[in-house]
Amino acid sequence: ERFGDQWHGIKDKVHLLTEGIIKKHITADDVYCLVNEERFIVLFGKATKDQANRTAHAIGREVNARLSGAGAGGDLVSVRPMVFEVPRDDPVALKSPAALEETVEEAQRRAQAAEVAKVEAAKEKMRMRFWPVANVRKRLVSCYHAELHIPDAAELGFDPDEPSDTGAVEATIDGMVMQRAGAALVEAAERKWRALLVVPVHYDTLAAKGYRTQYLEICRLLPRIAEKRLFLMVRGLSDDVPQGRLHTLFSYLAPYVAGFIGDFSLAFKRAEKLGGLKMVAIGIDGHAMANPTPADITALKGFMQANKGIRMRRYFYGAATFEAATAARRAQFDYVQGAGVAPAMPVAGKVFSV
Repeated sequence: ERFGDQWHGIKDKVHLLTEGIIKKHITADDVYCLVNEERFIVLFGKATKDQANRTAHAIGREVNARLSGAGAGGDLVSVRPMVFEVPRDDPVALKSPAALEETVEEAQRRAQAAEVAKVEAAKEKMRMRFWPVANVRKRLVSCYHAELHIPDAAELGFDPDEPSDTGAVEATIDGMVMQRAGAALVEAAERKWRALLVVPVHYDTLAAKGYRTQYLEICRLLPRIAEKRLFLMVRGLSDDVPQGRLHTLFSYLAPYVAGFIGDFSLAFKRAEKLGGLKMVAIGIDGHAMANPTPADITALKGFMQANKGIRMRRYFYGAATFEAATAARRAQFDYVQGAGVAPAMPVAGKVFSV
């Protein structure tokens, strides 16, 4: 789709290029197969799950890098790691590309269903919380940060802090957060509260077509007020994510929200190149900065210096301590959120002075 009408004329060259890169990374214990025009499957014979995952992502990065100059932009290739048992009692399942693809697809579906079932079984234990966000310059709370409080792994039966194999855990939780955020907007409107709402979503939820489709179905049910008061914070963005890729993904969601916040690292320094995306702010996760060191302070100032002069706000979220919130304020972030600013609330929408 990204190559458009050019695809049929260049697909053979793309396949040869990809095969060459795969061969360079795999070992004699591994095999690969082109199963359709847009998918290769690589089976790792002896590698551990982590080793196979690293190799697969290395292949994806190199293919992306080689294709990025071919007129289609970066981030063309996605990698889906999957662990499954080879069906020894049904050798027909591996005898043709179509059969192999169906075998992998079925393993993918089962893994996704298992992950979703774990989240669904634990959803009654999860509670929505709304964190006041301080507008530093105006000393005002006119915005809330939505988060789903998730108990620890012992209560859930899975670890919410570990990335899931298929992305289904994150996508399911993202959908739950958005559904509850929509209900919160309706409640706030009934009380005539006018604060804005920031709702996080994982980048991979938007990047994977299947998960994005599910997420869009939830967004379509949002109240109309979301178009003016709900901002989507996209987590897990790489600092070098192509502008074209963001533009494509944001275009799907733009009709339902007021704007986007990009969540980047402190090394990010290209905010001026992300114009025209309806991106209103760039965010930094401060959870790991409970006791800011001199290096942390320098990094915060460097981030602000590297992204000065842009028409976007800077958002520091997850300030766990007063010291972290103070460091963000002194670095001149526009908005700060976290336990170091104010505790979470069960409802959102009220505007008040700090």
